[in-house]
Amino acid sequence: MLREVARRGEVAIQLELQGDVDPAFSRAADTFLEGFAAGRDVGASVAVFLEGVPVVDLWAGHRDRQKTEPWVRDTLCCLFSASKGIATVCVLQAVADGLIALDDPIAASWPEFAAAGKATITTRQVLNHQAGVVGFHAPVPPEILYDWPRICAALAAEAPWWIPGTRHGYHARTFGFLLGETLRRATGITLRGWLEDRLSQPLQLDLHFGVDGEDLNRCAQMLPARMKAGATPPESSRALLEAMADRSSPTGAAFQNPALGPGYMNSQAYRRAEMPGMNGFGTARGLAELYAKLSDVFPAHILRLATTTESEGEDEVLKSFTRFGLGFMLHDVRAPIGLRAGSFGHAGAGGSMAFYDPGRRLAFCFLMNQMQQGVVTGGTSAMACAEAVYACIE
Repeated sequence: MLREVARRGEVAIQLELQGDVDPAFSRAADTFLEGFAAGRDVGASVAVFLEGVPVVDLWAGHRDRQKTEPWVRDTLCCLFSASKGIATVCVLQAVADGLIALDDPIAASWPEFAAAGKATITTRQVLNHQAGVVGFHAPVPPEILYDWPRICAALAAEAPWWIPGTRHGYHARTFGFLLGETLRRATGITLRGWLEDRLSQPLQLDLHFGVDGEDLNRCAQMLPARMKAGATPPESSRALLEAMADRSSPTGAAFQNPALGPGYMNSQAYRRAEMPGMNGFGTARGLAELYAKLSDVFPAHILRLATTTESEGEDEVLKSFTRFGLGFMLHDVRAPIGLRAGSFGHAGAGGSMAFYDPGRRLAFCFLMNQMQQGVVTGGTSAMACAEAVYACIE
C-alpha cells in the first residue's frame, strides 16, 4: 500500500508500506512512517505481539543506501547488541536444564579461564556485566573477532578490568564469546547451534548468529550514523564518546580494541562469523515473537530470576546509568528499555530495540538499517513507535 510520508513543495513523497496491521494499531503504522518522512530511516521493520497475537508486522523502505533494493518480508537486519537478548535466552535454557549453574565458576568447565585473577568469575557475573572482562589491555588485531578459538584463548588469558563482582560495566563485545564458550564447554553445543536447534527451528523464528549461503543475500546494508556539519554529540553520550577514544580505559577496550574499519558490519567476514553478542541477524517479527514466547521457552522461575535487578548504577563502560538483570536490560526511566516499569529486553547499536512488557503481555521489536549516533537504548524511531503502540492500547 502506497502511503504519502512527506511533501517537498508540490511533490508528494510516497513510500510503499508492506505487511499487516490490526486496524486498532493504525496509529502505530503512521508513526512508523514518520521516521521515513523525517529522514531518519532508510529501511526498517516493526513487529508487535499482544497477548501472543501478532497485531503489527510492518516493513518499508530500502535495504541499501542507494535505495535500489526494497526492504522485503524476509530482509535480515544486523541486530548488534539486541543479539545479547537472544544469547541470554539460550544460556538460560541451559540453566533451566541443569547444564549450567549460575554461581559455579566458569573455570570449572573452562579451566584456562581461571588465569589472571578470573578463577571465581561465574556465569551470573557475565550475565549481569560484573565479570570485568570487557576487553583487552594489549592491542589485538581485528581478525581475532572472527576466529572463535583464538578470541576465546585470548579472553582466557586476559585479566579483568576490576575485581569481579565489585562493579558493573557493559561487556559490549565479549559478552557473547564468554557465554558461548561457557555453553560449549558445558554442553558441547555452540550458541549458534543451540539457537538453531532449540529456538529458531522449533519455533520457526528467523533468527541467526551469523549467516551463510543464500541468507547472505537477504541482509540489509547497515548505514553508519552521520553527524551533520556543525552538530555536536548529545550531552548524554559525550562522556561515552570521550572515554571510547582512550583504549587504556574499560570503555576504549570494550569498543575500540580492536578498532574496526568503516562498514565492517557489511563485510562477508562479519556476517559469516559467530559473534553472539554483536552479530545476530533476524527480522523484527522473529525477535518480537521470541519475546512473546518466553513463557514457552523456560520455566517461570527462570524468567523471574532473569528480570530481577542484578546490577544498577553508573556503568564503568557506558559512563551512564544502566540496569541489568541476568542478560536483559531492565527498564528504568534513566535508561528506558521499553516504556513501562517491569519491561525488559535489549537494544542494539544505532537505535534498534526489542522488549517484553509482562504487565501488558506485549512484545515489541523495531529494527532499522540507518543508525543513529550515541544511543544506548532505543533510538528515536523505535521509541516513537513503542509510544504509539501504547497509545493504541490505552
